[in-house]
Amino acid sequence: MFTHRWMGIVIGLMFVAWVVSGIVLLYVGLPHLTAGERLARLSPLAVEAIRVSPAEAARSVDGEPFRMRVSMQGDRPVYRINTGRVFGRWTLVYADTGEVFDGFDANEALEWLRGSVPEAATAMSYAGLITGPDLFTHSPALQTHMPMHRIALNDAARTVYYVSVNTGEAVMKTDRATRVLGFGGYLLHTLFFFRQEAWWSGLLKTLSWSALVMCVLGVVLGIVRFALTPRFRHRGKDSRSPYTGLMKWHHYAGLIFSLLVLTWAFSGVASLNVVPGIRETLYTPEQIAVGARSVQGEGPRIDFAPLSLEGVQGAAATIADEFPVKELELISFAGESYYLAYREPTPDELAAWRSKSVLDFLTATLEHEHRLVAAANPPAGAFERFSDEAMLEAARRAMPAANAISVTRLDDHDAYYYDGLTSFDLGLPKPVKTLPALRVEFDDSRGTWLYLTPSHGQILKLESLDRANRWGYYGLHGLDFAFLLQRRPLWDIVVVALLLGVGVVSATTLLPMVRRLKRHALRLLR
Repeated sequence: MFTHRWMGIVIGLMFVAWVVSGIVLLYVGLPHLTAGERLARLSPLAVEAIRVSPAEAARSVDGEPFRMRVSMQGDRPVYRINTGRVFGRWTLVYADTGEVFDGFDANEALEWLRGSVPEAATAMSYAGLITGPDLFTHSPALQTHMPMHRIALNDAARTVYYVSVNTGEAVMKTDRATRVLGFGGYLLHTLFFFRQEAWWSGLLKTLSWSALVMCVLGVVLGIVRFALTPRFRHRGKDSRSPYTGLMKWHHYAGLIFSLLVLTWAFSGVASLNVVPGIRETLYTPEQIAVGARSVQGEGPRIDFAPLSLEGVQGAAATIADEFPVKELELISFAGESYYLAYREPTPDELAAWRSKSVLDFLTATLEHEHRLVAAANPPAGAFERFSDEAMLEAARRAMPAANAISVTRLDDHDAYYYDGLTSFDLGLPKPVKTLPALRVEFDDSRGTWLYLTPSHGQILKLESLDRANRWGYYGLHGLDFAFLLQRRPLWDIVVVALLLGVGVVSATTLLPMVRRLKRHALRLLR
């Protein structure tokens, strides 16, 4: 009882903050620039101005090229090349001369944004340079874009853009509403404003483990101290609880929501990868080689040597027959390179754009209309998806030592291949979950399932441990069970009601906590 009480006093306020921020986080994540806006504000690709081949551009950067995009920087075409694994570092190489972009100063950044956001050009002003993360740029993927120029639009929404000095493009967008909700949601829930501090991870783990221990003790005490027959007298009335006032509410609410409190606290601990056996399994080299992309952004290596000037020009021309090309993204599938281009979103699509993470604008895979062209053979034409046969062959190459025991075509999402809550894992690039898809189950000891996404040549792996973790983390922490999540607003009503119940459990201790601390303080003073 003593331990439970003082643990509650120490982290009780944080528990209330988790509840409040959890409700916000169900609907709003961190501020960010969407891929839709980025694509809409890009200038049409001037293919005729490209004079340098992708292979030549790749040789002019330091490190191993990992990703490449072809788009415009002002009125000049550029190759945006990423070197390094995971998030890597972006370098710009002008596609007309082969020069390396040497960065934006304040005036250049301001002029560039005036061209990109012309509707606010006359009112915008320079708001300063940041060389390290501020409140909303703590995501590890954004650190390679530092330093950044902050430019205020001075509009009614108090919009601010962050333009990277090194990459020459906007990488973050905030306004008054997203800043307030971002702070009250994700930042408060994860204490993300301390993300770059060495002790941040340790603090989260300590708080999470302490919360779980406190909840377990509380449930045990709540059960032990509950009388099956009324045997406590309070103001002349019989009661099943030895407590009165707010503590009685705390006792009963704790009993009613005990299972939810325990599973919620446990899944919060599990999300930190500190529980043995509860973590994402790694991709094998064979799986990555044919098209698997891990949640850390690692994907197949690209052979830049054979990529020619004629190939990139031909790919752009081929796709231009279907829609105007604004950017080409180089991807690899089954050992071959392809150029991927997205159609510019309409104003209605842009207004309804649904991001999966703050890295939405950086990912190669978006759930949006696109075309693919083989880098080595543009005259073969553009296509929207890889064939099922090509996907199944890639699956066999990804699992050379196992046999496929089941192949299922998915026209609807199942319990593992689905779009979950966008507020979870906001700092990680997320794969698309387009339909139709193929699910291939293998007979290996790890119980591997491969989900094949023909629209993007993507392979998503889930071993038996990953499938169990899906329920232990996402299922318990966000209640994103298919039978609920697919029946909104039923899910919203249930989740918010349960969170408010947990809020009652924690909030009813705040006033008694203050009173107890006051008594102890007075005793010490005497």
